[in-house]
Amino acid sequence: MMENDPAAPGRRRWLALTAAGIGAGFVAPAHADSCAEDTLDRIRASGVLNLGVRDSAPPYGYKDPSGQYVGFATSIARNIYDAVNKELGGKIKLNMIPVTGQTRIPLLENGTIDMEAGATVVTQARTKVVDFVMAHFLTSTEVLVPADSPIKSLADLAGKRIGIPQGGLEEPAYREMNARKTLSPPVRTIGFPDHPQGFTALQTGSIDGYSSDGPILAGLAPDTTKWRIVDPGINSFLQAFPIRPESSKFKHIADVTVANLCASGGWNGLYETYFGPKSATPFPMNEPLKMLVVINSWPAQ
Repeated sequence: MMENDPAAPGRRRWLALTAAGIGAGFVAPAHADSCAEDTLDRIRASGVLNLGVRDSAPPYGYKDPSGQYVGFATSIARNIYDAVNKELGGKIKLNMIPVTGQTRIPLLENGTIDMEAGATVVTQARTKVVDFVMAHFLTSTEVLVPADSPIKSLADLAGKRIGIPQGGLEEPAYREMNARKTLSPPVRTIGFPDHPQGFTALQTGSIDGYSSDGPILAGLAPDTTKWRIVDPGINSFLQAFPIRPESSKFKHIADVTVANLCASGGWNGLYETYFGPKSATPFPMNEPLKMLVVINSWPAQ
């Protein structure tokens, strides 16, 4: 993709749409441990679904003024909990456990959480250690900058200090770009343990921009008179909830829940609540996202 090609971002998003069509029915490869306990059986035995949630990643997951966990991803996860609870006779409790980009996979692997609800991207490397529920979102790596920043395109990132969330896909994306010598001088990345710390660094001028997926950036800085989001055309990717491997019974319930939300209009309702024009983080729905919902709307029979 030529960085100066004005049609490149559009092509990139439509290529991502093709990936969405595959990812909507995504099935992670089989893992070696065929004797692993299915997450559904684990929840039945413990009486608790331990859900990894975000407390500072609006609009995906965050705490509202009353201290309740809310957000687009959190709401979808609550629907999955409702379906699991119904399947297991209405005796299951929901336990919210805050996670970060660095802790989400380790806490899933060690059994602390049963599923993570955030903005986790499906990658080939991650499928080696976790499975994923059907993809429920599609987005891309973008950059938050002050409204008067000279950064307006990929080329403008050359030599700039760009903050990134630790444990996310941004670091390898920029590392690969620097290895290809796409920009000269290369981008300098600075990692932060969470998004609010990265935004604080941007506010104080310690970095020139903060990079994450677009909706998170919109949630961090909703005042468009002071902040601007730039799409440098780096990538597009699917987001889904990671779960432990060898959990086909749990994954089936979660997949069908996402499919039902898409087919019933529930997904669109949540999008309107958290991304719509009257929300705290307006983020217009693009054509690939619309098609993802159509693809995910499995028929009942």
